Amino acid sequence: MCQWCQEHGDGKKWYLNVKNYSKKFLNDKAAVESANTLFQNAEYFMGMVPPVFVNLLNLNNDEEFSQAVAVMKQTISTYTPHRGQVVPLEDVRKIVKLAGPVAKTSCVCRRMFRASFEEKTCILVGPVVLEYAKEWPDCTRGGINYISKEETIELMEGFDKKGYVHIFWMDTRSPVVMELCNCEFPTCSALRFRRNLGDWTNFLLRKAEYVARHNYDKCNGCSNCVQRCQFGAITYSPYLEKVIFNMKKCTGCGLCRNVCEQGAIKLVPRSEVPAVRELW
Repeated sequence: MCQWCQEHGDGKKWYLNVKNYSKKFLNDKAAVESANTLFQNAEYFMGMVPPVFVNLLNLNNDEEFSQAVAVMKQTISTYTPHRGQVVPLEDVRKIVKLAGPVAKTSCVCRRMFRASFEEKTCILVGPVVLEYAKEWPDCTRGGINYISKEETIELMEGFDKKGYVHIFWMDTRSPVVMELCNCEFPTCSALRFRRNLGDWTNFLLRKAEYVARHNYDKCNGCSNCVQRCQFGAITYSPYLEKVIFNMKKCTGCGLCRNVCEQGAIKLVPRSEVPAVRELW
């Protein structure tokens, strides 16, 4: 757990601290300004390629490229620890119970890359996002539909079965909670950045507080879990006739568990696995 999470978690995971769901953030100038900036530029943020990456790709000299990457990493290290974090279904249920009003809206990423309004996969849970998102129609195009907590959990369980990764987002300037995103690679902008650019982009999206542990003896090599992993953490070995887990790539989303009929996969706290304890 990072310093930001410890500071705003009160001894819990930051997203399970009820204080971060408080209506007091409606009067927090920084939180409101940050939210409005996001909503005003939502479609740009989701579809853009940051200029810094374009500049990197245009460098032909290896030494210049290496130096530019080093500078970029140093700059990024000063950013807010993370905006979003992968959460498994069991923690999603806890988040929904803590939330006040809940609503669903269409996903900006899906609109940008699939021109799809049909499935509303963004679940708004925070007081700030519910209050101010409706003022920016580009962000909430297709409308906001308020739903009950029971409906929300049923919806999230359906997303889980479909193989959508659950990501919980917070504001960049305060611990105020924002929304639950449910999406998949390559449609999701956050997943594309994380998968294509690696762990050093964790200032945007952090791995879950958990990691998947694979019971090799129980595995029958069906490889169903390989298709579910959107982070390249699971591969199939024809020689061993088993799947192989790379825990360093695992984000702890838990989606692989749903399709393992042998019960060979479970999530364990990341803090219990020294090799990945500090890999976010």
